[in-house]
Amino acid sequence: MNSPAGSGTVTGSAPTELAPPDLTYLHLDTKTSPMHWAMVMELATDGPALTLAEVRARVAERTGLFDIFRLGVENGRWRRPRVVLADTVDVDRQVAHAQYADATDLFRQIAALHETALVRPAPFWHITLFTPSGAGNQYLVLRVHHSLSDGIAGAAFAALLADGTADDLTEFERFAISPRYRIAEIEPEVLKESKAAFNDQFAAARTGRGWPELTRSGRREVALHSVSTRDLRRTAKKHGAGVHEFVLATIGATLSAAAPATGKPPAEVLRVTLPVTHDTAFRHTGNAVLVSLLNLPGNAPDLATQIDRARAELAIIERRRPELALAATDNAPKIPWPLHRAIANASMSRMSPDIHIGINPGFSRIRSVLGKAITELTPISPLVGYSFSVTSLILGNKTSFGVVTDPAALPAGYAATFVEQFDRVLTEASAP
Repeated sequence: MNSPAGSGTVTGSAPTELAPPDLTYLHLDTKTSPMHWAMVMELATDGPALTLAEVRARVAERTGLFDIFRLGVENGRWRRPRVVLADTVDVDRQVAHAQYADATDLFRQIAALHETALVRPAPFWHITLFTPSGAGNQYLVLRVHHSLSDGIAGAAFAALLADGTADDLTEFERFAISPRYRIAEIEPEVLKESKAAFNDQFAAARTGRGWPELTRSGRREVALHSVSTRDLRRTAKKHGAGVHEFVLATIGATLSAAAPATGKPPAEVLRVTLPVTHDTAFRHTGNAVLVSLLNLPGNAPDLATQIDRARAELAIIERRRPELALAATDNAPKIPWPLHRAIANASMSRMSPDIHIGINPGFSRIRSVLGKAITELTPISPLVGYSFSVTSLILGNKTSFGVVTDPAALPAGYAATFVEQFDRVLTEASAP
């Protein structure tokens, strides 16, 4: 979703200077919930397999391309962060290799990476090349701390790996050398309405809750899925829905039909965090993403019911802008770092979202790494106060979905169960 203009004063700063929206993800970062997102790249099987040496050589060539590739953070939890720019990047540390036996093993290892915090103050990203022990695809998993970039601007980090000439790589500049995104202030009347809308959305899901809460286990499960973008758009149109409405509705229908078996009654309502970008130009470094609340039925497997609710919820967001209520602005009161961190975590705890749904547009036109075509590109998000996340990327002819769960909160294997049921819902929705 894109925000209309006129909702606040936007400023910018150097790409290597963290802004208030970026600091939010350092406040929320904990030992059991590290705040990095990841991009999983599936590579074509034709030709010889990539070697670790080849990938490291490519990354070594590219680390000097943009300063953000050298950016790390020292401290940042209970002590105020300090930006560290590495003079040189240790690619042996930043790029690793692992083998996997099968899809189950691959997802288990990707989940382990999602559980593991990025090293500080090294550059705040990491790449792992996965090679099958037998036949199968290689994968590259790129992890980036959310304080460096949101998912949209995260396209810049693809330049560490992507094939292309110097001219081709200039397409990444919009997300690498543009000013770091800042919101100076929100207009008072807009902010007043936004807070009222946020409170209304919060109150609407005060009862009927029942989705399992995120635990402090630190454990994660991961599953991936993809569909044809053309088929997704066609099926959405068939049901009289836009793509955003349809994605929200199919996820709501899937969670209703395959509610986690916890021994308790299923949730009647799901409180959802939905990222909304504040940058209508899609040209920034850092974080222009804000978080809105919407509510979906948790006990309505009927797709038409879910579409109607999703359409109504998106209309509220478009009209009343609840995401601005929690925007980290430059004019916020200056308070000690530990207090700010405590407030940020208390605010997230009070918000108590159930699930996260991200719907992201893709921007990169480059589709290969070291001559290997990228056949799938799937985002996965951190768990920020919720126990279930599904993040989609609409890129060219493929739309991908990355699922992350807390298996200490949800039944073991629920990520895979969701993907199986989600595919069923999409297939039934597309049937004549």
